[in-house]
Amino acid sequence: MGDCRNYEACMPYLNKDEFTYFFIDLRGYGLSKELTGDYTCDEAANDIVSLIKNLKLKDVNLLAHSMSTLIAQKVALIDNRIKQLILITPISASGIKMKPLAQTNLINKMKENKELIEQVVQSASKRYNQAWKDYRIKMGYTSSTLEARTGYMNMYLTTDFIDEVKDIKIPIKIMVGHHDLPAFNKSIIKKQFEKYYNNFEIIECMEAGHYPMIECPVYFASEIERFCKY
Repeated sequence: MGDCRNYEACMPYLNKDEFTYFFIDLRGYGLSKELTGDYTCDEAANDIVSLIKNLKLKDVNLLAHSMSTLIAQKVALIDNRIKQLILITPISASGIKMKPLAQTNLINKMKENKELIEQVVQSASKRYNQAWKDYRIKMGYTSSTLEARTGYMNMYLTTDFIDEVKDIKIPIKIMVGHHDLPAFNKSIIKKQFEKYYNNFEIIECMEAGHYPMIECPVYFASEIERFCKY
């Protein structure tokens, strides 16, 4: 429901003297909208590894948001150039669990390309005005192709490599939003991650929901800088 434009609000506050930032759109999203694929976790992870290789990067702090945090965790397992994961409002490597019928209904609703995005925005934005909701709904529809949205939704409903994450030895920094949907509550995320992950820190942005980089851009940029200097 977003692309690299999600980070525009925080860009003026990023420390560009000490760090170089790359903003990556997955296949079917944003500046990569014309790129098609299978929209799987392995494919996306390998795309990122290829980009890191082509850019000749050696030490990477890999940041991901929401659905993409699943992909970032996979990258950390296959590329030793990742020195730290920064996961914003994340899901664990077990993905999102639903009963088969519920999965099918959700996928079909996404394929219909109506109402689902509106419902998600309304649920996650109850404290905000209609202008914000209209902005997020428009972003949800324009940032990606329907094929990609449906493909990646299927990815996080069916992907599960939680038994592998014990092999992630690098630090993991997690940021959640206090006003996010219940599934992304700090206590729930902490419970999900502490059972499987070796080394992680979790902080809560008290004035944000699901989009700390937009809702609290100065705080977001400052904490990212702190993470990267840690």
